[in-house]
This record gives sequence, C-alpha cells and structure tokens, in this order.
Amino acid sequence: MKKYLGVISFALIILVICFFTANITQLIDPGVTTFRVLMILGIIISFSFSLMSEKGIWRKLALVLSIFVGFFYFIAIELMRIVFQGNGF
Repeated sequence: MKKYLGVISFALIILVICFFTANITQLIDPGVTTFRVLMILGIIISFSFSLMSEKGIWRKLALVLSIFVGFFYFIAIELMRIVFQGNGF
C-alpha cells in the first residue's frame, strides 16, 4: 500500500485543483463552508499521503504540488477572506 500512496496523493491533489477551478469558474456552487472543508481536507490528506509514501518521483511531485496548492489556497482564499471579511468577500 505504501508503494501507491504517492500516486494516490498526486491524484487527490489534482482533484483538489479541479474542484478549486470548477468553483472559481462557477461550474459548481458549493456553500462556503463546504468549499473550505473540502479544500482543507483534500490538501491535508494529500500532504499526509505524500509524506507516508515511499521515496521516488511520485512522492516528490505530490509533496511539491501539495505544498504549492496549500500556500496558494491560504494566501488567495483564507488571507483575503480575513482582510476583506466586512466587504462581502
């Protein structure tokens, strides 16, 4: 099982990116709480799986992508929500 965690982590982070893109382009319209929970859980689970996987290209790829998506999500969504909370963001 440990052998496939890198691939599973990579696939999960791609699904998180697709979910984020579908929400931004308004193809789907989940509630704010649902969006935040699914994004945060997806990033955390993908990051955890990539840390637990065996060393190799899939681990590196999934780990870098998870960290990048996590930072982007935090800066683009959570930080802007805190800054512009009173303005309907």
